Amino acid sequence: MSKDNKKIPKLFSGSIKDLTKPKTQEEAKKNLKSEKKQKTLYISLDTNRKLIELYGEEGRRQSNIVEDAVDLYYYLKKALGDRKFDELMEVIKRENVEEIREYLVKKFIL
Repeated sequence: MSKDNKKIPKLFSGSIKDLTKPKTQEEAKKNLKSEKKQKTLYISLDTNRKLIELYGEEGRRQSNIVEDAVDLYYYLKKALGDRKFDELMEVIKRENVEEIREYLVKKFIL
């Protein structure tokens, strides 16, 4: 057999699998990589521990908790502005619940 015979494309078998699978291996790898980038979230072990704790308390999927956290972060940053938001984040990074509570009461009169 010559090399030309190997390049003859396969005929469509009529299966759903043929309709839904990517056309080439390169295309399949490209799609996998873009999806993985969208769904991969690298977090620290400490953040993972906090997520597990929240998951246990609220009984919700971790993805919902992460989405809520991102929304909270985003809208706080928009509402407070960069300077006040950075100040709030510095207090939060100390991870002292009482200090965070006092800061919020003092700054925002909760």
